[in-house]
Amino acid sequence: MLHKHYVNPPLGIYKKIAFTFIILTLVLIGVIFYFTLSYAYITIYPKQEQLNTDFKFVIVENPTAVKAEEGIFQGRIINQELEGEKLFITTGQKQLQGDIVGKVKLTNELSRSQILIATTRLLTPDGILFRLKNRVEIPAKGNVEADVYADDPTKPLALAGTKFTIPGLSESLQKLVYGEAQQDLKASGQFVSAISQEELDKAVAEYSEELAQQIFKDEESSLTKILNKEIITKSFNHQVGDESLNFIFKLIIKVSGVIFDDKDVQTLALKSIEGLVPTDKQLMAASKDKLIYEIEKVDFDNKLAQLKSSVSGIAIISENSPILAKDKLVKLNLDEITAYLENFDQIENVKVAFFPSWIKKIPSFEDHIIIKIVQ
Repeated sequence: MLHKHYVNPPLGIYKKIAFTFIILTLVLIGVIFYFTLSYAYITIYPKQEQLNTDFKFVIVENPTAVKAEEGIFQGRIINQELEGEKLFITTGQKQLQGDIVGKVKLTNELSRSQILIATTRLLTPDGILFRLKNRVEIPAKGNVEADVYADDPTKPLALAGTKFTIPGLSESLQKLVYGEAQQDLKASGQFVSAISQEELDKAVAEYSEELAQQIFKDEESSLTKILNKEIITKSFNHQVGDESLNFIFKLIIKVSGVIFDDKDVQTLALKSIEGLVPTDKQLMAASKDKLIYEIEKVDFDNKLAQLKSSVSGIAIISENSPILAKDKLVKLNLDEITAYLENFDQIENVKVAFFPSWIKKIPSFEDHIIIKIVQ
C-alpha cells in the first residue's frame, strides 16, 4: 500500500506573503489618507472696486399715495412762519478810555549819571510818544526802571522789547541814553459789558434753530429732517458796542422742507448700489447709513417733495466667480495656483496652505479646496 507524504511549504514563503500584505495595506491606507484627509486652504485678498450712484425718491403726506417699491415714502411737508423774541445775556466786553501805562528800563552808557525830569518824552520807532511819570536819575554805566504813560491813549500799545529814544537829548546822547519796554504797556481803563458783533451773530444762529424746533412733534425727534430756514426780519434793541448787561432779539423766520423716516430710503439706496455690482462680484460695504439728502423741488399745495441722494459702495470678487471655479484649480502646485490667481485684476494677493504640510498640489476632490475671501 502506498503512503502519500505532504511537505509543508517553507516558513519563508508565509513571511513574504504577510510582508507583502502589510505593505499593500499601508499603501492603501496612505492612498486613502491622501485622498480623504488632504486639503488646500486658499485665502484671497481681493482688490476693491469703488461704486457710486445717484438715486431719487419722493416724500408724500397722503398715506394712500405711498409706493415704497417705486421710491415713494410717507413723511411731512413743512412750510411755516415762526415769530418770537428772546432776552440774551451780554458776554462781550470793552475797555473804557484810560491811560496806557507800564514800566520802561532806562539805560545810561555815559561815565556820569543822567537826570530825566517828569514828562520827558520817550519815542518808539513808529512814532508813538510816551512820557516819564516821575523824575529819574540813571546812574553812570547803569540802568533804572521808570513808570511811563502814553501821550495819546488812543494810539497803539507798545509791546515788550520796544526800543525808545529820548528826543530831548542830542542825537549823540540818544545813542547812549535810551529806553526799552520790559513788558507790554497796557491800558488802565476798566472793562465793562458791551455788545459785540460775534454774540449778535451767535444769537441769530441759536434762536433761529430754537424757533425751528417748535414745528417738530415729539414722535419726530428721531426722524430725518431736511429743512431750510429763511430769516424774514430780525431786530435788536441794542447795537454793537452798546454798554449793556443784556439785549432783546426779535425774529421772524420761514421754515420749509421735509421730515421722514429714512429706513425705507436706506433700503432703496442699498438696492440702487447692488444693481451696479457685477454678477461675479459681491458688495462688501455700502454707505446707506451715511446718506446726504438734497431737496430738488417741493409742491406745497399737493404736499409732496422730490429728493435726491447718492450712495457709494465697495465691490470685491465673489466665490461664484468663474475665476475661482475649483475645477480649474485641482492638481496645481503652489507656484502655479499663485501665478494663475494673481494674474487677474480682481485679486491683489493670494496665500495657499496645504494639509498635511507635505502635500504639494491642490487635491483632486473639489470639496477639499477651501476658499476664503478676506473682506
